[in-house]
Amino acid sequence: MRFSFLKCTVFGMFVCLLPFLMDAQTIDVTVLATSDLHNNYMDYDYFVDRPTDRTGLVRIASEIKRQRSENPNVLLFDNGDNIQGNPFGDYLSKNPPPLFQPGPIMRVMNVLQYDAMGLGNHEFNFGLEYLRQATQGARFPVICSNVVKPGTDKPYFKPYALLKRRFIDSAGETQELKVGVIALVPPQILAWDGMHLKGKIEVHDGYEAAEKYVEILKSSGADMVIVLAHSGIADFARKGGEENFAWYVTSIPGVDALISGHSHMQFPGQGFARIQGVDIPTGRINGVPVVMPGNFGDNLGVIKVRFERSGGNWRRVDGAGSLVPVYNAATEQSLPPVRSLIDVLQPAHEAVLGYIRAPVGASEEGGKTGGSLTAALNSFYALVHDDYSVQLINEAQMWYAKKVLEHTEYGSLPMLSAAAPFKCGGRQGPNYFTNVSAGPLAIKNMADIYVYSNTVIVLKMKGAEIREWLERSAGQFRQIRSNESGPQELINWGFPTYLFDVIDGLTYDIDVSQPPRYNDDGSLRDPEAHRIVNVQFNAAPLEDDREFAIVTNNYRAYGGGNFPGIDPEKIIYASPDENRQVILHYIEEKQEITPVSDGNWRLLFPVGVGTITFPSSPLAQDNLIPGVTFDSLNADGFGIYTIDPVLLQ
Repeated sequence: MRFSFLKCTVFGMFVCLLPFLMDAQTIDVTVLATSDLHNNYMDYDYFVDRPTDRTGLVRIASEIKRQRSENPNVLLFDNGDNIQGNPFGDYLSKNPPPLFQPGPIMRVMNVLQYDAMGLGNHEFNFGLEYLRQATQGARFPVICSNVVKPGTDKPYFKPYALLKRRFIDSAGETQELKVGVIALVPPQILAWDGMHLKGKIEVHDGYEAAEKYVEILKSSGADMVIVLAHSGIADFARKGGEENFAWYVTSIPGVDALISGHSHMQFPGQGFARIQGVDIPTGRINGVPVVMPGNFGDNLGVIKVRFERSGGNWRRVDGAGSLVPVYNAATEQSLPPVRSLIDVLQPAHEAVLGYIRAPVGASEEGGKTGGSLTAALNSFYALVHDDYSVQLINEAQMWYAKKVLEHTEYGSLPMLSAAAPFKCGGRQGPNYFTNVSAGPLAIKNMADIYVYSNTVIVLKMKGAEIREWLERSAGQFRQIRSNESGPQELINWGFPTYLFDVIDGLTYDIDVSQPPRYNDDGSLRDPEAHRIVNVQFNAAPLEDDREFAIVTNNYRAYGGGNFPGIDPEKIIYASPDENRQVILHYIEEKQEITPVSDGNWRLLFPVGVGTITFPSSPLAQDNLIPGVTFDSLNADGFGIYTIDPVLLQ
């Protein structure tokens, strides 16, 4: 009897220990992510009107298909900036889908079986009504967690999703897990698209909204939580209201995977190696697997996550993030396109081609038609000397603003105009430059000259404020020193070129021997630094108290770029007309455009400086200007050019 009792006791202990002696019950989940597609669904570059093998959702789709063949446990998300960004998006915004019917964007995402989509800042560029139209018919939740109705905490959009998904575990058994998803957008959308959004929505801090909804999802039984953060990765001290808050969200308990974006960079990538808590080889930040899949459909983000069952609950025990590029530079091979997706997009694609190939003025009734360039127009040198690719924008903006202000109380104000070289390389690569051939102009060229769907705004500002505007813009350059023995790089690539505003109507010099007055984020860096010198208006020194009407765009006027002194309170005219449309009408009026700049600004270098270099398009070597020579091609495909400070014009 005693032996029998002992035998039962040992057997009972064995039964109790059996789960621990066997392999733990696990589930391997693959989380796939797109972000910042900016309408690059087809493998086609609408700016130059030709196919490309470097980008496109139709090519990413082949990798999505392959990942699903390898693992039945796959989730697919989009992290925003999807419905705006190239002529495809412009055409759709002018031709929205019929009520209750999905347009081509949602149709292709439905075919790919996305699990959810988060909103990015550019989803708001065309207003809330078009956003509703563009996302109607989605067979997946469209989420934004930190946008609320004015004066309330009530979400304006669906703030989260709790998805029930069946996964196959390590034993081959089916398990149902609850997948919680939240999506966050930069609070700055109220500034960037204030004309569409002010009084209609409010935006909460991204990190605080994440804390709130992660807790709600966990208390609702979520087994895993995925955050779609349309935000960059930076570890500066948090003050609240940050544009780039993704890094902070990885510190929130309960976050199992994070998809980042917005800044058009790639994570994992060496550009983030110095940030605290980053593990590049495993694609983790503060222990959380993270991806930021580039931009324009050039990468698929892949997060592999393992969950283990413990005490009846599933918990993440491992995870890693990686990227799969559309074009592999090492092998010089591209992902193949998926024909069935091309078929879905083909009708819209053909309509867009017809739209972009129409000559300037073809859609206008009763007005002038046509317009041409007497010489090629490009932005290859727009960062090193005054360039007509920017001056053309300023000419068109002033031409327009003078007409609309002529019979108003502001008609007597002297007028200036600010514009930047929007397509000028940088993170977008060596092919991202304005480059329009001589001859007749088509509508597609307008999008090449002015990328964004901005609208015209006129501000009233004083001379001292405009000087600070230029100081902020001068952050585009590194400080050049006379005593350096080796080559010095001129361009600060931490400073986006769309913040390098050139102000026409003034003449001025930029002394790059001086340190920048402002940091890259717009905060004051050195109150004693002054790069902007010799500023003149009508051949006389700029007076600090002199008032001007200055033309810009809605992004800048509502705070985009954090420029000192620029405030919506200073708006004297807000136009519904797009800057691109204004340029188009200006070209129609002029009929023939000769791209020769007036040289209203120049760079000043220290005496005795050595070699100065800057990157530009490899095509620039065939269009050299005085003072610039070609040196070599770098590993990223940029041409590296050297400057002779004496000869540069």
